[in-house]
Amino acid sequence: MNMKNVFLVASFLICFTSFAQGPRGNNDRQPKPKMERPDFTPTQLAELQTKKLTLELDLDEKQQAKVFELQLKVAKDREAHKTEKGPKDEMTDEDKFEKHSARLDSQIEYKNAMKSILNKDQFEKWEKTSENRGKKRKQEGRRDKKREKRH
Repeated sequence: MNMKNVFLVASFLICFTSFAQGPRGNNDRQPKPKMERPDFTPTQLAELQTKKLTLELDLDEKQQAKVFELQLKVAKDREAHKTEKGPKDEMTDEDKFEKHSARLDSQIEYKNAMKSILNKDQFEKWEKTSENRGKKRKQEGRRDKKREKRH
C-alpha cells in the first residue's frame, strides 16, 4: 500500500511538471516589429552623431566643429548612395567588388580623419566603442535571421 502511494504521487508530479512547461517549438509569438527610423536630413544626422560623440569622448569646440563637418560629409555620401541603390541581383561581380572596395576606402578615410581630429586617448576610446558597436550589430543581424527561419 505504501509503495502504491509513492508511485501514485511520483506519477502525479511527473505529469504535473511536464504539462506545466507549455508547448515547445513553433510558438505563436510574433517577432517584435522593427522601429522605423525617422527620415532625418544629413545635417540633422550629422548634428546628432556629433552630439553623441561629444558626450562619449568629451570633445572640445574645435573638435566638435571638425567632427560635424566629417559627419555631414558621411551623411551626404550615405544619402547619395541610397538614391542610386539598385537590385543586388543585377550587379556583376566586378560591380560588387568596386562597391565593396569603395566602401572600405571611405571607412579608411573616415578613420584617418577621426585620428587627426581626436587625441590619442579619445581615438582609442572611439575605436573600442566602434568595435563593440560592430559586434553588437552582427549579433542583432544573426538573431533577425534566426527569427526569419523560424517563421
